[in-house]
Amino acid sequence: MTSTRKRQKIFIVGLAGPSGSGKSTVAKRVASRLSGHVLSMETYSAAMNHLPLEERAKVNYDSPDAIDIGLLETHIRDYAAGQAIEAPIYDFAQHLRVRHRCERVPAGAVLIVEGILALHFAQLRPHYDLSIYLEAPDEVCFHRRKVRDITERQRSMDLILWQYENTVLPAARQYLLPSKAYADLVLESKSDQSTVEKSVYDAIMKKRESYG
Repeated sequence: MTSTRKRQKIFIVGLAGPSGSGKSTVAKRVASRLSGHVLSMETYSAAMNHLPLEERAKVNYDSPDAIDIGLLETHIRDYAAGQAIEAPIYDFAQHLRVRHRCERVPAGAVLIVEGILALHFAQLRPHYDLSIYLEAPDEVCFHRRKVRDITERQRSMDLILWQYENTVLPAARQYLLPSKAYADLVLESKSDQSTVEKSVYDAIMKKRESYG
């Protein structure tokens, strides 16, 4: 579960949960309150730029193989060391990592690493000072994901349904649910997100205070 490291200047949180559980929204709000930043695992999807759009759309992005885990771990290490990082930018409408452009992320007091597989990778878990898992019913998650994919990622309903049935749910059963065992804290995220945000914020503050 949580690393046994002694108190350090930068506090790192691993935030996992199914697609549509509210991870991204909660992570951004909490990080903002704590003068920190968020690294979304989705933006660390392995570059598939060599494939045509039709094939890129059918890639299983919820599989561990689809994540550039080496780059993500390097960035977590650098951030923890107080260094700014150059995070990749991902075009979700085109399923492409944007070439020759990055987002500069200066080191802050807190880093939240959020993603479906945030607690899956054994090499990432020791970096976390706190591991949190958000859970919500499938119907709630699917509705949130559908709204996001239509409004923010310009995806068709056919593709949304295909991805959910063929990649999202199978990957959740195979990789996500087993990783729940590594969480220090499991929170129900079906409720109002301000309540979930407060619970995550309070958990981080309590753990930081325990470091002395």
